[in-house]
Amino acid sequence: MGMDSDSRAEGGLLARLADACETTDVLNGRRDDLLALIEQLFGRTPIMLNGFDRQRRCILWNHQCERAFGWRTDEVMAHPDPLALFYPDVTEYQDVVAGLASHDGSRFQEWTPRTRDGRRLTTLWANVVLPGGDRLCIGHDITEQREAEKHRRLAASVFESSYDAIMITDAEQRICDVNAAFTRITGYHREEVLDLTPGMLGTAQRNAEAYEAICQHLETHHNWKGEIIGQRRNGETYPLLLSASVVRDDQGQRLHYVATFSDITLLKRHQEELHRLARHDVLTELPNRRHFAERLEAALPRARRDETLLAVCFLDLDGFKPINDRLGHAAGDQVLITVSQRLRHAIRANDVLARLGGDEFALLLGDLDSQDECLQVVERIHDLIGRPIPLDDSLVKTSSSIGITLFPHDDSEAEILLRHADQAMYRAKRSGKNRHCLFDARHYQEEHHSRRRLDRLEQALCGDEFLLHYQPRVDLRRGEACGLEALLRWQHPEHGLLEPADFLPQLLGSRLESPLGDWVIERILDQLEQWRHQGLALRIGFNASANDLALPEFAERLTRALARHPGLDGRMLEIEFQESAAMDDQQAVSRALQHCRDMGLRVALDDFGTGYSSLSHLRELPIDILKIDKRFVAAMLDDDRDTALVQGILQIGARLGLDVIAEGIESPAHGERLLQLGGSLAQGYAIAHPMPAEQVLPWLERWPASGWHSRRP
Repeated sequence: MGMDSDSRAEGGLLARLADACETTDVLNGRRDDLLALIEQLFGRTPIMLNGFDRQRRCILWNHQCERAFGWRTDEVMAHPDPLALFYPDVTEYQDVVAGLASHDGSRFQEWTPRTRDGRRLTTLWANVVLPGGDRLCIGHDITEQREAEKHRRLAASVFESSYDAIMITDAEQRICDVNAAFTRITGYHREEVLDLTPGMLGTAQRNAEAYEAICQHLETHHNWKGEIIGQRRNGETYPLLLSASVVRDDQGQRLHYVATFSDITLLKRHQEELHRLARHDVLTELPNRRHFAERLEAALPRARRDETLLAVCFLDLDGFKPINDRLGHAAGDQVLITVSQRLRHAIRANDVLARLGGDEFALLLGDLDSQDECLQVVERIHDLIGRPIPLDDSLVKTSSSIGITLFPHDDSEAEILLRHADQAMYRAKRSGKNRHCLFDARHYQEEHHSRRRLDRLEQALCGDEFLLHYQPRVDLRRGEACGLEALLRWQHPEHGLLEPADFLPQLLGSRLESPLGDWVIERILDQLEQWRHQGLALRIGFNASANDLALPEFAERLTRALARHPGLDGRMLEIEFQESAAMDDQQAVSRALQHCRDMGLRVALDDFGTGYSSLSHLRELPIDILKIDKRFVAAMLDDDRDTALVQGILQIGARLGLDVIAEGIESPAHGERLLQLGGSLAQGYAIAHPMPAEQVLPWLERWPASGWHSRRP
């Protein structure tokens, strides 16, 4: 181990101690005098000095040892083995003991004793043999020196191994050192850049103003951080993130400039990709809803300034879901990609096309001179999308429903314009699809009011404001009640009891149609349970809407409802439907009705004789009951043609084995006339008005008093 200046000073001290030992030897080797002399000479020196006898007891402990180790002289000298205090580790203790006994003890060795508070010191120790075998030890605390060396090694390691480039300049901004990352990033080797200025990285040449601004900022704020454009050795430019600072001495004078920077090319690319993904649809690579909204927002003031029309179009594919369900999502994705490509060809270069999600697209057509110019683009879109799309070995066809609103005729904000185009698209859907509709504020107001009414009806359903009334059905010939029809009512908190004509048209075709149908069935089943416990067993009929009946899950919902009432028989229910329900999808309706019959329900065709009445339906649909429309029944007293119609329906029912119920028996005369024509099953106000469930049993007790059952034609 080489010696520094402190070690050389300690070597001189050892020589002086050796001289002292020889002098003392001349004085007959008096040990105490020697120790006293050493204490006098070196007791207050800023070096550690101590001594140990052959039994390793302390015989000398100077002031510097007290300060460094924390133990007082009397404490150390009183301890039987003070070396154990400093070296609690057994192996280290044995090494120290061996070192004291070694003849090489005069050479400085490094040891790490512990202080009183448990800290480790890094020290250099050498010893001198005194007369009689005692050892005099001289030491120097190099803990701070070693820590400084460690920090210097760490700094050097960080400098060289840093992934970021590090560049150090002198006070005049001449490069005096760079690390390996600097060479990797810039392409310049260390020897090439020494004594050059940082301007060689390209910023000064490309943007002298920015480079000067950085230098001025460092003078006043001592550090700067930001993004700049650098230039590699091969001339390639790249973005870098730079952090620069000024190193000053204690008097505030500049010593160095230190700059660290990293190549953020990949980070920039990643940011750009994330930005692109945030603004574009992954499948079609079209702008997404967010990007479209930004473009629309920017286009509005330009259209207003230039006094041109701007069209916002909302497009939805017709029949896309069946393609997706039948052929799979991969086929559906291919259809969307093909449609997006065709839409690109249909619009102009400056127009904007976006995919909003699913099979919905938006178009922004700008710089239009007239509405006709917009419609020409829309017609081209209809034509291109309507062409067959090849998928593997097959062809599929779709079409488009498009809603359009024109700005500034529709002088709304960007978000509202898109919403208006969406509403116009839904009108195109309801009008038969494969067409376009222009937004009309009047229709919008009507739809707005319609939505508000529907929301109120939903509130009524959730708030249990609906109820059922029951209208009896009787056999006039036998004088017996043979069933009930459940009729919906709304107990409005402000307008009182409302009949279906006041609210049912708003419900049909809405999101509430199926939930309300389920509610009706559940209430009927609950009522049947209650009446069963009271000894009443009358079949209850209920109306199924055309839309609900055509749903594949209708029969399943009915099955689950019956399963929740295991004590009830399906034969206690009668499902009524209007013939128009079979017009759109006769097969689906027929399957649902047959499923109902399989569960024991009877099936009634309501309002027969009106609308789309067709005798073929009597043969093709599973029907048990015909209900004659009340208009024919009410008029049969005054009009022979209506009488003939009622009689004809009664005869058809009899020949086909169907029960026939006459609705609209408004007077005893109507009942008598029905009996004369050969009918007996009747329902109407002359028999009973619809009534709450609690009034049904009292009415049944009074019914035979009417006497119609005793009258025969």
